[in-house]
Amino acid sequence: MSPEDTTIPDRDSTARGPAGVVAIVRLNTAPPDEVSAALVDAGVPALEVTLTTPGAEAAIARWRESGVAASIGAGTVRTPEEVRRAVRSGAQFLVTPTTAPAVLDAAGEAGVPVLCGALTPTEIDAAWRLGAAAVKVFPVDAVGGAAYVRAVQAPLTDVPLVPTGGVDAAAARAYAALGCRGVGVGGFLVSDGVVAAGDFDGLRARAAELTAAWRAGTADSSGEAP
Repeated sequence: MSPEDTTIPDRDSTARGPAGVVAIVRLNTAPPDEVSAALVDAGVPALEVTLTTPGAEAAIARWRESGVAASIGAGTVRTPEEVRRAVRSGAQFLVTPTTAPAVLDAAGEAGVPVLCGALTPTEIDAAWRLGAAAVKVFPVDAVGGAAYVRAVQAPLTDVPLVPTGGVDAAAARAYAALGCRGVGVGGFLVSDGVVAAGDFDGLRARAAELTAAWRAGTADSSGEAP
C-alpha cells in the first residue's frame, strides 16, 4: 500500500498494539532481568527493547518465555530483515523511528502491530494510512510537547498517538489527558546509569510514579476523579 492510497486499512483489536506506558529499554550493555522485573512490578504494561541494545533479541525471547505480565516488543526497527529477526525472537509489537513502507508491509505480513515513528501531520497521516497500529510522535519534546500534540489531534482525530521523547511523569499525565493511546518513555526510566548502579528500586519507584500519572491523566480526560 502506498501513502497516496486514500483507503485507510481496517484494524481489528488484535492490531491495536500496546497502550499506556511503553518503557523503552535502550542500553549499551545487555539488559538484565531486573529491569523487566522492576518495570512490571510497577505496573508498566509494555516494554520495548531497542535492537540497538546488545543482546536485544535474547532479552525479548527470555522475557517472553518467562511469562512476564507485560507486552514485549522490539524498537528501532528499520528494515524488513529486522522485522523478521524481532518476530523470530518473540516480539509482540514493533516500534520504528521513521515511516518506512517496507517495514510496515513486512510487519503486516507477520501479523505484528507497529507503533510507527513520525513527526509532522503529513508523516503521521501517511503512517496511519500505511497500516500503523498507532503513530509514535517523535521527538515530541523538540516541537512543543503537549501543545504540539493537541494541535496535531485537531485535524487527525482518528489517529491514535504515542508521544515519545523527553516524557516524564508530568508529561505522561498531560498526554493521557489529551486522550493519547500511550507514551514512549526512555531515559526517565531505564538508563545505563541505573543499570550500572543496580538501582532497580529507584527504577521501580519512577515507573510507579509514571503509571500513576498516566492513570491520573486518563481520569482527567474522562472527567473522573483519579
